[in-house]
Amino acid sequence: MSKSIKNIEEVNIPQEYELVFTKELKDIKALGIYLKHKKSGARLALISNEDENKVFSIGFRTPPEDSTGVAHIVEHTVLCGSKKYPSKDPFIEMAKGSLNTFLNAMTYPDKTIYPVASCNDKDFKNLMNVYLDAVFYPNLYTNRAIFEQEGWHYELDEETGELKINGVVYNEMKGAFSSPDEVEDLRVREALYPDSPYGIESGGDPEVIPELTYENYVAFHKRFYHPSNSYIILHGNFDIEERLDFLDKEYLSDFDKIDPKSDIPLQKPVSKDFTDSYSIAESEDTKEKTFLSYNVVTGIATDTFTIGALQLLRFVLMDAPGAPVKKALIEAGIGKEISSSLSIHMLQPNFSIHATGTEAERKDEFVQIIEDTLKKIVAEGVDEKKLTSAINYSEFKYREQDAGRYPAGLLIGINMYTTWLYDDNMVFDLADAGQNFDLLRAKIGTGYFEDLIKTYLLENEHKVVFTLVPEKNKNEKFEKELKEKLEKYRASLSEEDIALLKERAEKLRAFQEEPSSAEDMEKLPTLERSDISPDIKPLKNIEKELLNAPLIWHKVNTNKIMYLRLNFDISDMSAEELKYFGILSDILGLIDTEKRGYSDYVSETLMYTGGIHTNIEVYTNNTDKNKVLLNYSVSFKSLVSQAAMGLPLILEMLYTSKINKESDKRIVEILRENLSGMEMDFETSGDRMSALIAKSHFSVDARMGEKLSGLSYYKFVKNLAENFDSEKEELYKKLNSLIKKYFVKERLIISLTVDEENYDEAAGKLEAIVKEIPNGDKTGESLLCEKIKLEIDKIKANKKSGLLAKGYTASGQVQYVSRAGNFVDAGLPYTGVLNVLNVLLSYEYLWVNVRVKGGAYGCYSKFNRNGDSNFSSYRDPKLMETNEVYENMVRYLENFEADEKEVTKFVIGAVGSADIPLTPFADGERSFNAYMSEINEACIKKSRNEMINTTAADLREMAKYVKAVLDEKVMVVVGSEAKIKENADKFDEVSSLLS
Repeated sequence: MSKSIKNIEEVNIPQEYELVFTKELKDIKALGIYLKHKKSGARLALISNEDENKVFSIGFRTPPEDSTGVAHIVEHTVLCGSKKYPSKDPFIEMAKGSLNTFLNAMTYPDKTIYPVASCNDKDFKNLMNVYLDAVFYPNLYTNRAIFEQEGWHYELDEETGELKINGVVYNEMKGAFSSPDEVEDLRVREALYPDSPYGIESGGDPEVIPELTYENYVAFHKRFYHPSNSYIILHGNFDIEERLDFLDKEYLSDFDKIDPKSDIPLQKPVSKDFTDSYSIAESEDTKEKTFLSYNVVTGIATDTFTIGALQLLRFVLMDAPGAPVKKALIEAGIGKEISSSLSIHMLQPNFSIHATGTEAERKDEFVQIIEDTLKKIVAEGVDEKKLTSAINYSEFKYREQDAGRYPAGLLIGINMYTTWLYDDNMVFDLADAGQNFDLLRAKIGTGYFEDLIKTYLLENEHKVVFTLVPEKNKNEKFEKELKEKLEKYRASLSEEDIALLKERAEKLRAFQEEPSSAEDMEKLPTLERSDISPDIKPLKNIEKELLNAPLIWHKVNTNKIMYLRLNFDISDMSAEELKYFGILSDILGLIDTEKRGYSDYVSETLMYTGGIHTNIEVYTNNTDKNKVLLNYSVSFKSLVSQAAMGLPLILEMLYTSKINKESDKRIVEILRENLSGMEMDFETSGDRMSALIAKSHFSVDARMGEKLSGLSYYKFVKNLAENFDSEKEELYKKLNSLIKKYFVKERLIISLTVDEENYDEAAGKLEAIVKEIPNGDKTGESLLCEKIKLEIDKIKANKKSGLLAKGYTASGQVQYVSRAGNFVDAGLPYTGVLNVLNVLLSYEYLWVNVRVKGGAYGCYSKFNRNGDSNFSSYRDPKLMETNEVYENMVRYLENFEADEKEVTKFVIGAVGSADIPLTPFADGERSFNAYMSEINEACIKKSRNEMINTTAADLREMAKYVKAVLDEKVMVVVGSEAKIKENADKFDEVSSLLS
């Protein structure tokens, strides 16, 4: 039974615990209680409030001593069976069979945390039990195969006899190290913290991971995974006495205090410049592919006020559009993209300034510009208005407490660890830091911020300047050297050694092939279908009008905030205009207006709002997948009391932005920065890219998406950036004509999320700007949909029989393999059973065959209402083997057998995914999206009933849905150049991802 309290006297703390202190946490309307378990030494922070989305987290300080990834591998493997729950993968069983709102584990540079969350009391207790047993009593001590599967192991190719290395973490980190960002992060930390755990890659360096022995891995767990080294958080509306009693009796009382010796040493200041390289593909140009960074260590994490001030300075100096240091570097042409970071999840945070897409010989100039600009700012003073607006914006975000799909308690807990890990007295400081905003405002104009710049950025002796240069085929060279090393090792093995290696491989294979016993599965805590509510979340759409424009009001308790969307219907645009709308979305709000420069414009928006953003929304009709609405959307949020100051900024952005030669320089900067961002995103999100490209062969929706954010758009932006002088006149003409034609009242539909108490005030303030929107023509016939349908028809007409396979080579060492198709095209209707199928495939069939056996880091299925579907792998060492797994799904489903309990598990997992609690903003967005797609409550109720009542027979019926998707015969792979070329005969087209 849940029971939140407001005063410590409302609860009896069990005698097994010492009450250290309590603290009222006004900002989150909670009581903080800090306890220590007397016998085991465990630390517990309880946050009692009315939040039904309860969070439990147990964290351990886990400073690594080498880059073998032992902390990361232990994180994976404790969740592979335990004393109470000996089945092979309790984590996945709970993922597919619980109502969790969060279930994961994370390895940081100095800690590993295990958070879970649920709104259901019974489920929350089940999740706590499984996680506690996993961390304290894992099966890793008795089953070496767990280490080999998740960490690393040798494989002997049965046909060639070639020796290879495989393992989930090994492949995950090969994928991570394909990103120059990851390489830069590790090399900089190695230089900044040479005598500290922070100079070590806790996730694991692929070159070093195979040095980890089973014995050292077990010893790491034994040393650090003890209650004396634990930090336990409980957040939300839960029964305090009952949970404390459970923790003591079931786990903590089994342990006596120890000294885990997990303190983090302070790194003495070091200073150096150095260079390293990262891999690019043979086909890529090395020009403007260098990364430069200026890195300083900035005090300690427990000085939260200073760290908060540095976060503000980082935004004002570096991240805000027009920020002076960023602007100086861009104007000097130092890089395509200038960014910054402040790494706070460590005892000694570091502040970094990054230049992406530059040349190594500009390193000295890069440093000189940074330091000269900072000296000038110190002499003249930091812009006081920009500091004020940054503080206002930060406070808005802090008090809004919008964690998106994540539980609020999760983010509160993660923040708590950033101080509590290093100081037992600083448990709740960051959960109740609202008073700091007024204190920071009081520091403006006093010289405080200027002194911070001098101390931490200019006169800091703990500094590293790093240059990361491109090297063609570095990954391929690594793979070649690894192959030679393995061949040499293979040749050194005796027949007895080889027999032992084969025996281990066979044991691992047998472990992976053999399902958990029925007896072991029975031990896992479960829910029943009776634990599921049949009710849907209601849609909150109240149709109104504002000055003849349709207004959809979403009546939600928003805590005096208004969330607004002004949507202009652009569905009748021409196909040629689509990409120009993409450019509009990129530049509006980031260029000068007739009233002020872009930097001042952004500062003004942050002074009074939680942000103004533009994007293109695509709404696919619920009953006709080829009927697609496109809206140019302006989103806005602010306190209702501040809206009168913020709303006019929308009009200023839409109708007075200087889309002309006065903005030449700024628009080129934006184009170059966006290009750099797309290049990074394409390589690190290969699963998203491969799926989008695959679906663009048959889906109107996806083809539009590809033209707006895929390779087509990338090539368009690249051409504009490279040929701007010859293209700009046409560009400005197009963009201004779009604004004049489409941003008119006749095309407007308004979405407003606000509580009833504040609706009239919000609508009144909104009316003042709606009346200023110009009149124009109504939306005409949807030319774009027809044009794109013709493109798709042409693709299908020219498509050969058999599989259409496209390969896109990237600089990484792993693959992202996607198959896609549409079941509606095969005459199959959407059904709620597909939600259950998604759980079955993602957490059972694909998990076992692509991740567990194949070694990929991730794999999943996705089924949309419009029929668009895909199967994708993530950081996958395989290629055609994964496609074969996809092909075998139909047979798997045709022969699927499961009892009621097993099917119920998949149903509960599907319901859990569907029932994630919504923030006020998300509640309004969900309702408006349903309205635009013509999805009503009856439709949602029908899908939920189908989902809740799914049977094994229903899941067997899904074989024809999967067959329909696979029968589209489209496969797209983003992957390593070597692997794709090795399989060149399997592809119809092979090209460089970024050519």
